[in-house]
Amino acid sequence: MMAKIKSGRAFWLASAAAGLIGLAVIAPVEDVTAKSTAAPSVAAAPPGFRRLNEAQYIRSVEQIFGPAIKVPGRFDPPLREQGLLAIGDATVTVSASGIEQYELRAREIAAQAMAGGKVSVPCSPAAGAFDAACAGQVLGRFGRLLYRRPLANTELSAVVAIAANAADVNHSFAKGLEAGLSRLLMSPNFIFRVERSVADPRAPGGYRLEDHALASRISFLLWDSSPDEAMLDAAARGDLRVPAKLQRQVDRMLASPRYEQGVRSFFFDMFGYEQFRGLAKDQAIYPKFNSELARDAQEQTLRTIVDLLVTNRGDYRDLFSTRKTFINRGLGALYKVPVSAAGVDGWAPYTFPVDQPRGGILSLAGFLMLDPTHEGRSSPTIRGKTVRELLLCQPVPQPPPNVNFALVQDVTNPLYKTARQRLTVHQENPACAGCHALTDPIGLSLENYDAVGNFRTHENDAKIDATGTFEGKPYTGLTGLSQRLRESPEVPACVVQRAFEYGVGRPAAGGDADWLEFAVGQFASDRFRFSALMRRIATSPALAAAAPPGPVTTALSYDKHRRNR
Repeated sequence: MMAKIKSGRAFWLASAAAGLIGLAVIAPVEDVTAKSTAAPSVAAAPPGFRRLNEAQYIRSVEQIFGPAIKVPGRFDPPLREQGLLAIGDATVTVSASGIEQYELRAREIAAQAMAGGKVSVPCSPAAGAFDAACAGQVLGRFGRLLYRRPLANTELSAVVAIAANAADVNHSFAKGLEAGLSRLLMSPNFIFRVERSVADPRAPGGYRLEDHALASRISFLLWDSSPDEAMLDAAARGDLRVPAKLQRQVDRMLASPRYEQGVRSFFFDMFGYEQFRGLAKDQAIYPKFNSELARDAQEQTLRTIVDLLVTNRGDYRDLFSTRKTFINRGLGALYKVPVSAAGVDGWAPYTFPVDQPRGGILSLAGFLMLDPTHEGRSSPTIRGKTVRELLLCQPVPQPPPNVNFALVQDVTNPLYKTARQRLTVHQENPACAGCHALTDPIGLSLENYDAVGNFRTHENDAKIDATGTFEGKPYTGLTGLSQRLRESPEVPACVVQRAFEYGVGRPAAGGDADWLEFAVGQFASDRFRFSALMRRIATSPALAAAAPPGPVTTALSYDKHRRNR
């Protein structure tokens, strides 16, 4: 029973009014290294808040309390901003119902942790007694892991007082600890990655991220999860300000199995894979499609990426040409290839033969079916826009209002049998021609693949013309387009920009241009090895750059009718 504990909503409001409980002031550690001049500086942005997304929340809980913990309830939806969910996390709000979910979730997780023996208690208080020192040890340790920094004395005293109150009400020390853990789990200091800046001893008048905030940035960049105790210890010692010691921590994290999940999470975000949730296709046209096939398509691409970039340390550009992938029976039926043997998880390595029309991630169903707006046909415009925005970092304007899409959507028109023929009407319209010139040549070269990834040579008995021109160079079909993309300097430049934005949680600004250009050059020097790029970002002063601290605000938001009910 927690009858005497302040409600979760009141707690959140009080935290907001106080500028978040316990933004602990940690004195800067003197830096013994000289200021690096190897790379240009970046635009220093004010530190802020970044809400943990659902996967990060679950991973953090499992990392701290163990994989057996079940995380219940629903999460507020993510927000994609400027091309990344990681940027949206810095602006996304929490609804009133979302706060209620956090409160209920915190209580259930704390109960599981105590009941399952996940919490080591270094004392045995007498029945009905409360050992404040022991509670402080337990809650201080878990508070440090959950908040990703040490608790201030006032924070620890407050949560111990909550535990004491609950222990008195329930006549149980364990119930007291459970209440304390629940309060830590429902705190904005856990649910948000709270960042703050401190004076930079290497640059008089300058600022940088506080060390524990930097530890979190590095950990979420490489693992997409909270920093472990070793990383928090390194931050507490000031090791992250010493290049050689920072390098050792980053190399340790890159060597961890958790790094694979970090790579998957980055590309999940970069490729917009949250759109797979609820993805639908017209079953009358695409009877093979179902939610399981959609999950398999997403998983195939992520396995292909991890195998090339992590396991084999390959060239990032080879993602557009590799014929090595992984396949299961569902995808084998889609691609019309045999799957004779698979591992215990149903997946097996597979290499597409050179005479097959598959090669590179654009030829996989994980790219070809990801169009949530068209259930009954492929859309060259959407596919071209996806390539421009996700792989080349080239934003495409939204269509003007009142555009007539009737002809493009009429796949039964006997005069315009193919998508190329139907799109001519937009290319002839001055209001549409500019954007379609950017998107359609790319998308039309993918028309040999229908909306779920089946290969085809004709549409409505008319032969598909899949030729095109990219950056002034002609090509034929997806294979030709993939080769042009592999050759384009915009492709590696885009992944450098996206990885940087993913790490700092904001869109690249004009002040970042010199550093990004430097990083792209280093990426090429590293033979486009993705892990080398992530190491460079994680160890760069660019990741730690911060403007002076400003007013503390929260990302809480309430609908008016919920706020005033």
